[in-house]
Amino acid sequence: MTVLVLTAPDDDTATRVCEALDDRGRDHVRMDLGDFPETLSFTATGPHPAWGGSLSDGQRDLRLSDITAVYYRRPSSFRFPTHLPAQHRRFATAEARQGLGGLLSCLPVPFVNRPSRIADSELKAAQLQTAAEVGFRVPPTLITSIGSEARAFADEVGQVVYKPLSAPFLHEDGQAKLVYATLVRPDEFDDDSIALSPCQFQAFVRKSHDIRLTAVGGECFAVAIHAGSEASYVDWRADYPSLSYEPVETPEPIATAVSEYLKRFGLPFGCFDFSVSADTGNWWFLECGPNAQWGWIEHETGLPIAAAIATLLTKEGT
Repeated sequence: MTVLVLTAPDDDTATRVCEALDDRGRDHVRMDLGDFPETLSFTATGPHPAWGGSLSDGQRDLRLSDITAVYYRRPSSFRFPTHLPAQHRRFATAEARQGLGGLLSCLPVPFVNRPSRIADSELKAAQLQTAAEVGFRVPPTLITSIGSEARAFADEVGQVVYKPLSAPFLHEDGQAKLVYATLVRPDEFDDDSIALSPCQFQAFVRKSHDIRLTAVGGECFAVAIHAGSEASYVDWRADYPSLSYEPVETPEPIATAVSEYLKRFGLPFGCFDFSVSADTGNWWFLECGPNAQWGWIEHETGLPIAAAIATLLTKEGT
């Protein structure tokens, strides 16, 4: 019985899980969807009632019936020959998503996490609403394309940050650049720019520190992240070298809300970000990444996150 690990070749975080599976003597196969169609191929017949068939990456043939769990980490995109016309590549990509992606979605095994549920739970508006419903404190938030509404919101709540709603990357000059949460003033709002695309503004929490909580099954691995610079105080991703880390206990109400949040989205795994109020010590929910990074947290703290994921993928009954 085999765990299928779907991710890019350079994903060190997934490597940690593969090593944890090795420690357990559990068979696993690592593949990347980006290898289709060059070296990755597949075939399937059925359904009766499930699909039967196999995946092959040129080194190993993996029968679908042998897959007992899937760790869907960060596979790269399908890559088709550049000599194909653009419209043909678009058609082939859509067909591959329906064919190979659809086939994988039918596997009657546990996923960490299912791609469809990752997509649903990445929607920021849904995250914030669900967080409020399960009992988290959520900072007042505005999503708008109207500049006057943004100024009125800032006047009402005080200091605000702009936060991208989608994957926070811009590609410029062949490089991917991260868009950080940024403190903004009402006199900086440009109506024309805001009107071009929805913008998310959120009341800024005056905090003592941040929390990254990695939830795996029923376990919570919470770590206090202490900023060592002005940039990292606003968004700790802006200055990793300045950060320090401290494992902390998860308050029971937070653990209960985490469990319910994951249940609502059908996720066995999630990375939660909180800010801890400097005045009250309350944890304020910011977001939950259903497929976020955690490898560096394990490296910095020694918390057994990879082992917990490996256990989840191989536990009895899965």
